[in-house]
Amino acid sequence: MGTVYLHIGTAKTGTTSLQRFCWINPETLAKKGFAYPQMPFGFKEKGQRYKNAYFLTLWNKRTDERWKKAFSIVEDMFKEHENVILSDEQVWIMQPEEGFWETVQEELAAIGADLKVLVYLRPQDQMAESHWNQKVKGKPKLAESFQEFLDGGYGGFPLDYGKTVDWVADHVGKDNLTVRVFEHGQFAGGNLIADFLDALGLGNLDEYKLPGHVSNLRLPENVAEIKRLANAADSYQEPDMPNFYWNAIRKAYGLGTMKEIPKHKTGMFSPEERREYLSRFAEGNAHVAREYLNRPDGKLFYEEPSDLPKWKLNEKEILPDLMRVIAGADTYLYEEQEKKAKELEERIAKVTREMEETAAQTRKLQNRFDRMLNSLPLRVYRKLFGEVKKH
Repeated sequence: MGTVYLHIGTAKTGTTSLQRFCWINPETLAKKGFAYPQMPFGFKEKGQRYKNAYFLTLWNKRTDERWKKAFSIVEDMFKEHENVILSDEQVWIMQPEEGFWETVQEELAAIGADLKVLVYLRPQDQMAESHWNQKVKGKPKLAESFQEFLDGGYGGFPLDYGKTVDWVADHVGKDNLTVRVFEHGQFAGGNLIADFLDALGLGNLDEYKLPGHVSNLRLPENVAEIKRLANAADSYQEPDMPNFYWNAIRKAYGLGTMKEIPKHKTGMFSPEERREYLSRFAEGNAHVAREYLNRPDGKLFYEEPSDLPKWKLNEKEILPDLMRVIAGADTYLYEEQEKKAKELEERIAKVTREMEETAAQTRKLQNRFDRMLNSLPLRVYRKLFGEVKKH
């Protein structure tokens, strides 16, 4: 029937930007025979409407109505399109589970669809820094230090690319797997979106609309430390507690665009630690380069590791950022209160209008009732009834 192109991440390789890009270009994609379906159900733990493949995490709960509905939507897409794009980076994290790929392929085969997989790989040191930063700034509101995060197994995230890419290839077929490198110097067309289009054979970037801003930029180390310390508060860790300080930081540093955040002057590794960390993955990276990118030299990443000094807490340097976050918190609270006050005013105005309309209707009914009571037939009736009653 058609082909499903499943983009499985990895996390911290611009997946949100790619998902937003697909989301805002349905017409252009359709002209090229592609669809990026919107799923009409949400997942509370995700809170991200642009992702459309998170339903695949239900692979061992196939009685869930969302699983059935999603595949029904994919099947419907093939009535008008030859190809369907699905995307969620969570697939990379959970797909090494035994039985996952068999289940997904079985469902796709049932609707006559083939499967092709696209994955982006980023240097493991950058992955570690960005992933820790993401978990600190967002959910689960991580309070662990960077070193504690590494020592704890990096949250189980698959960083042995050789092993995990082989796992995917063994299940979907090497010819059905496209491996791309998340490195600016290796992007076809010079940027991630152009490279994504190239990987799927979707034409040139100038045919499409572009997202308005960059998503999920990494916080500078000082700001991440402020957020991490806030995360450590017991009350802030309550599951239903909103991620208030993330909203405060967004406000302090330029709304949702994060464009005002300065460039990184430090990293979470020292140069020596960074090279030692990368050496752990050298063999697997070389295997991917040779087997999936046809590079006899085994060179997966071309850019040299960062030589930024390791971040250290400096109270004097962190103070300006702390004050900026506090100012952002005040601004956020004020705007939220203003928004709620405006909503309350609108509700009061609406109730007032409804009460006035009800009162006007009541007066109309009262007038009609009075006219009816004073109408000639009722006056005659009352007079006759009164005369009869006297006798």
